Amino acid sequence: MFSFTYPMFLWGLLGLAAPLLLHLLNRHRPKRLIFPTIRFLQISQLPREGRKRLRDLLLLLCRMAIFTCLVLTLARPHWQARPDSIPTNDLKQAFFLLDASASMQTHERLAQGKKLVEETLADLSGWQVGGAVYAMQQQATIPMQSGKAHIQKLLMTWIPEFTTGKPEDALAAAIAAFSPQAENKKIFLVSDFQRSDWNSKEVKIPADVQLECLPIVSPLSDNCAVSNVYCTPLGKQQLRVLVSCRNYSSLPQKRQLTIRLGSEIQNREISLVPGQTQREAFVFKAQNADGSKGTAILSKDSFSPDDSYHFWAGAPQPVKVLLLVPDESSDHTDTAALFTTKALEAEQEGIPGLFQVERLGTGALFAADLQSCQLLFLLGAAERLSTEDFQRLKDFLQAGGIVFHCPGPAPNLSWHALQEHGISSTRFSGLIGDAERHSALGLGWVAPDSVLQRIFPPGNSSDLFLFSIRKHARLEPGTDEKVLLRTLAGLPALLELEKDKGRFFSFAFGFDLSWSDFPLSQSFLPLLRELCASVIPADHGYKKITCGESLPRLTRLDGSEILPEQPIDTSQPGLAHIGEFPLQINLNPSESTLETVKTSDLRRLLYGGAEQSSATALSSSPKRRPLWQYCALALALFILLEAMLTKYADKKA
Repeated sequence: MFSFTYPMFLWGLLGLAAPLLLHLLNRHRPKRLIFPTIRFLQISQLPREGRKRLRDLLLLLCRMAIFTCLVLTLARPHWQARPDSIPTNDLKQAFFLLDASASMQTHERLAQGKKLVEETLADLSGWQVGGAVYAMQQQATIPMQSGKAHIQKLLMTWIPEFTTGKPEDALAAAIAAFSPQAENKKIFLVSDFQRSDWNSKEVKIPADVQLECLPIVSPLSDNCAVSNVYCTPLGKQQLRVLVSCRNYSSLPQKRQLTIRLGSEIQNREISLVPGQTQREAFVFKAQNADGSKGTAILSKDSFSPDDSYHFWAGAPQPVKVLLLVPDESSDHTDTAALFTTKALEAEQEGIPGLFQVERLGTGALFAADLQSCQLLFLLGAAERLSTEDFQRLKDFLQAGGIVFHCPGPAPNLSWHALQEHGISSTRFSGLIGDAERHSALGLGWVAPDSVLQRIFPPGNSSDLFLFSIRKHARLEPGTDEKVLLRTLAGLPALLELEKDKGRFFSFAFGFDLSWSDFPLSQSFLPLLRELCASVIPADHGYKKITCGESLPRLTRLDGSEILPEQPIDTSQPGLAHIGEFPLQINLNPSESTLETVKTSDLRRLLYGGAEQSSATALSSSPKRRPLWQYCALALALFILLEAMLTKYADKKA
């Protein structure tokens, strides 16, 4: 079926008479002849001109075609195929999507939503109606039926959960619920339209389905929330509990903050600034394993689900450290592994060690699951790794792992292998020490903007600059590597490289006594421990998820998965264990925010960028094929032809 987008331009076809009139009025140009004299010419009367006749018909037709193509291009013609079948019945269907995410957990919002559904149902007489209640997953679904009793039953099952909303699956189910023969199709979205729930672009609504948003307007004017709890041991059987509270409202709020830890309870009245997060510190007695469950509670406001936060306060799971050593045991390797293990696992000021060390030979690396550990030490083992091992090492760094490298018996091969496989860009330029008896074999400088500067500030009485170095590698760092320590001669002693999400540290000397007395110094333990602790997240050891999330996958070094002893329900806030790892389940902070999405923007998003008309659309809307591009092309060709014909006519004349 041929039609036009702007049919009013077709009135311009009346202008086709213009080229015709111009050709009729155009007189034939007389030819000028040059004679030597006119005295032999006889005087005669000029004959009358006959009837006007068209000349240069081809040029005239070309100009009329130019005008026609111009008008058609402006009118935007298109071809629209006739629909295969036009609905001849009056089947009308509507589908209600009811938001049951955590942000709906207020009596006012739920009551307002049910009232909106009942008012809309009153206007749907003669319609088939279905519906679904959704949060992160669909809770209940009712297919299309006549009447209203089944929707009333659905409203009774509308109970908000503690999870975030994921409307994509529910929208897809609603679209699939419509009959192809339905003449009218409508989806009613009943929600508070929190922006965090409507960021996905996975689902697009067909053009023949109308979308109507029924927003629930009930602002949380006084909402405050406990957003995080962090516990740190203080030594002497004491524990510090840091509680973060946020005021989401626009006015100052006063709340009662209660911390329950085991059998001990502490209360405090706090004042919260609008739109700000505030931290409160509490000190408790250290708890045993049975009494390490804690809860931080704010006095209730208009939105109660975010007023409590569950946390573990016992000793966190230690950071898993893997010492990678050569398969062939030697005194130097055993000494380096011993000093490293003792430094990381030592108890300090009554606080247990934060690290758990395992030793592994390079030959067994292929069977190890590096994702089960967070730190990896290469103690003279880099030159023993295969290409596949280096690839696993790169994957470990890319995932956020931390690698420490110390040279072994063959430091030249070690740095060459690291450089060849893209782990480090440091260049090895030989050894300094031993036979040379170099006089500047000691440390003399600490990077001022590093964590080491905080551990060893200027004027510190530690022996970091006093122990002797027998030999060390002469290193030329790459442009992207940072020097943390230098020798007295200004040569790099410790390098740091940010590799994807991970970090790569490289020492210029080993941790055994053939290289230096560093492992025997008082600075060895704090330097190594604090350097490792600085790259580990503060809340490491506690697995945290939000309500509705899947359980994290935890593995052992041999690759076997760690499973919980009993099923864990993640839809409710609470505490659990996955093996030896404590798990905290709390409300997603996004459910506390007041930011909503505009329904007009949401409609454009779901319709793929174009707002759907409120008029009813046929269920089989045919596609249109634009033809104006062909008219524009013909216009250009006729203009070119007209220019050629005009030039030819001028020459002929």
